[in-house]
Amino acid sequence: GEVHVYSAAFTESDLKELLEFADHIVFNSCAQWQRFQPLIKAARAKRPELHFGLRINPEHSEGSVALYDPCAPGSRLGIPLSQLDESVLEGISGLHFHTLCEQDFEPLARTLDAVEQRFGHLLPQMQWVNFGGGHHITRPGYQIDALVERIKNFSQKYDVQVYLEPGEAVAIGTG
Repeated sequence: GEVHVYSAAFTESDLKELLEFADHIVFNSCAQWQRFQPLIKAARAKRPELHFGLRINPEHSEGSVALYDPCAPGSRLGIPLSQLDESVLEGISGLHFHTLCEQDFEPLARTLDAVEQRFGHLLPQMQWVNFGGGHHITRPGYQIDALVERIKNFSQKYDVQVYLEPGEAVAIGTG
């Protein structure tokens, strides 16, 4: 499989270890991405297949609890477009967002609209986009066909691999 890693903040020692086995590492800010360039370049010399991404903040809220909403005012989870330094994107192959919490397809569809509106100009230069977690795809009545269609259309439109993090949706009810 593939190992995808995201953290709001990496320590140098943690990142050194992760660079040995992770396939995708997602940074929470351009400053993080820049700070670790010497480690990243050294790791890429050994493992050219490594992929790196940035977590973006589409500034579109679908959650009802601000504490769990990465797009709430003051959140530092992901980069709003106004703080994205597009001059440092060399070596970034993907974007990641995570804004949902046990939600259906419609909130994802609205979030994707916001992502495309704000970050659409960057998507053609990416290889992958991670739609994050919070997709309650195993809930009875979840609009699976609409999800599949939107993923296919997004993937074809921008020529990217789409990733989902179903997390709890996979494990719920298993205990």
